[in-house]
Amino acid sequence: MTSILIVDDMPIIRSALTRIISQQDGGIFSPVLEAANGEEAVALARTHKPDIILMDIKMPGLTGLQATSIIQQEQPDVKIVILTAYNEFSYAQKALKLGARDYILKPVRPQKILQLLAEIRQEIQEEQRDMRTVEIVKGSLQKTMPVIETNLVENLVRGINPEGSTVDESLAYLGKRLVWPAVFVTKIDNFDQLIQEHTPATSQQIYTKLTQLIRSQLPDPHRALVGYSNPGRVVAIVSTEQSMATPTQIRAFCDQLRQTIAEQLPFTVTIGIGKRYMGYESIPLSYAEANLARRYHSRLQGNKVVDLSDIQAEQPQGDNSSHYLVQKEHELMQVVETNRKQEAQQLINEIVDYLSQHYYTEPDAMRNHCAELVTLVAWGVIGSGTGEQEVLRLLHQQVRALSSWKTGSDIRAWTLNSLAEMMTLVQDSSQQQDSVQIAIQYIQENYHRSDISLQEVADEVNLSQSHLSSQFKARTGTSYVKYLTALRMDNAMKLLQTTDQSVSTVAEMVGYPNTTNFYRHFQKYTKMTPAIYRQKMAN
Repeated sequence: MTSILIVDDMPIIRSALTRIISQQDGGIFSPVLEAANGEEAVALARTHKPDIILMDIKMPGLTGLQATSIIQQEQPDVKIVILTAYNEFSYAQKALKLGARDYILKPVRPQKILQLLAEIRQEIQEEQRDMRTVEIVKGSLQKTMPVIETNLVENLVRGINPEGSTVDESLAYLGKRLVWPAVFVTKIDNFDQLIQEHTPATSQQIYTKLTQLIRSQLPDPHRALVGYSNPGRVVAIVSTEQSMATPTQIRAFCDQLRQTIAEQLPFTVTIGIGKRYMGYESIPLSYAEANLARRYHSRLQGNKVVDLSDIQAEQPQGDNSSHYLVQKEHELMQVVETNRKQEAQQLINEIVDYLSQHYYTEPDAMRNHCAELVTLVAWGVIGSGTGEQEVLRLLHQQVRALSSWKTGSDIRAWTLNSLAEMMTLVQDSSQQQDSVQIAIQYIQENYHRSDISLQEVADEVNLSQSHLSSQFKARTGTSYVKYLTALRMDNAMKLLQTTDQSVSTVAEMVGYPNTTNFYRHFQKYTKMTPAIYRQKMAN
């Protein structure tokens, strides 16, 4: 049925229109309501929400145009036809501007009224069909989007480009962006026990609630991806350039998330945190870091937030099966970073043998764990001082090849070969020492440039920024920034003693185009101003 509201201050006109419309075959227009003025029209429209309104213009109190404006704002889908005896263009223009469907002059033949109402009724039915189609498509997309998002998460943590598109295209399709991504792995504590206590349907509901809760707690869901992973595990890839730009902020967010989960769901979780990296290609490293930290600590004590730095503080004891694998993985990281290749090769064989024995009937599970293992070794190789881009390039090549191997023996062979390839990139200690010496020389040659950066120096010696920073401090006993500042100050002191150059010129010569900034650093370094220092040295 299509409901109609007739608005006119003359009862005879309302009665005539009601009779014409009500006599229509099949009673397709029902109910037919009447209002004597604009105020009544607005009130009836709010109560009954008619599909069509026949509206007079000139009425006492609220006019037809005023009533049209109010109703159209509150119910934009209603079809309003202005029916009036006033043949003035300004009225018609204003009525159509307010959203009226049509403008008809009285008197009007009954057949024309019925024909117009039939056309409007058909429009309404078509719009309703379109709306139902949109709702169906929207519902289908709402069901499909989490699956697409989960697949993208799996591709990114494995270092695989989405099939048929780029990462940016896939993110845009989901309405997402990732900037400085970091990976968080959330695992339900005592998950095996939890699923035994619930039916599969209930377990799935609990799992879905966990995923939804994680999404709801993110600072900006459009700047993050959340996906299912192995049973009982949710992986989130989160942008960290805003409210989570530091490790402390990241840990604080994850700790708040952990507490919220414990308060709202019938279980606790352990959350492993990976480091934040600039590009998509480093997401597998962040994932390996998060997963290793999470897997390590979940065997000791649940309801925690952990990262790789926590492993140093708390090492598992004993060789029982619950600790064996994480012990070996932790040992492997250490020997790879310190370039103990023979020990690394032995550990790799032990771990792969262990995985082969435990996953010989589950090739998919073995494939996933071996991919994590190779990623973990890649992380150790970068930690040893090898250039990050070179390691990631090899890692991506290896991971792309993994999907073609199906049997346990094939996966085992792939893993051993990939790990051996990774180990060939590890630099020995003399190469590392040479890299730091080259870095020092580069700084000494370029300290006068105001734009010289640690990243530039790291690129010059083919080391990651973080590794050069740690190696530089170990070699010199100070940080890059402090070393550069001291070098600039020492040369500024020499120039002030041996030349007549102005203080501002000296400042520029040692890398400080901002003289005020130079004054601040110089006074902090020497406990006196440049002018006083020059005067003191001259006496």
